[in-house]
Amino acid sequence: MLTLSLEKPGVQAPKLKLSLNKGAQFTARIEWQCNANHRDDVDVHALEARNDGNGAKVTELASVLSTYNTKLMNPSGGALPSDRDGSFQTPSGGLSHSGDKRVQNNTETIVIDGSKLPVGVNEIPILVTVHEAEHGAGHEAGEEEEDEAAFGDIDVCTITLLDDTGKELGAYRLSEEFKEFNVVQFGSLLLGDNGWEYAAVGSGFNGDFNDVLTHFS
Repeated sequence: MLTLSLEKPGVQAPKLKLSLNKGAQFTARIEWQCNANHRDDVDVHALEARNDGNGAKVTELASVLSTYNTKLMNPSGGALPSDRDGSFQTPSGGLSHSGDKRVQNNTETIVIDGSKLPVGVNEIPILVTVHEAEHGAGHEAGEEEEDEAAFGDIDVCTITLLDDTGKELGAYRLSEEFKEFNVVQFGSLLLGDNGWEYAAVGSGFNGDFNDVLTHFS
């Protein structure tokens, strides 16, 4: 079973038919806005998976593009250098991440480049997670901690899938449609004989990213 440390580097512990070619490029974009007292951290993740008809599976951490996995994604080893923009990618370059944003009112993106994906990869599950990052200034010392973050704690949280022309292929307003959950599988890009299809999954649950990996490994 694959597992990742759920402490990010540098953070201390507490079917839509697309009819596009196999080299097509897509962007998954997550945007969120929180009030000053709930600086919840939203992250977008993707997997280079293989599906033989029994569900999408990954067998190595190198296939996992996640903000928890940047040490593995850095070819030089260790955390990403501070003089970098924070972006990272899978070894193939098929999945690339814009970089982890840990503050409110922000955006993260993942670019899926079909021309660079490893041979045999035929499904790209796209997932979003939210967790409590820190309280704002309004949180008094000694005040009782709130329950784990959920998408409903965020004023506005939206994930959108775009093609290489910027056309919107699918979108969810997570803060409304999945407000009781902290993990959502947005959908999957599926590679078939005639190019790519997008399957909208819209599956929400409560857990953490290692629960996600358990499902896909």
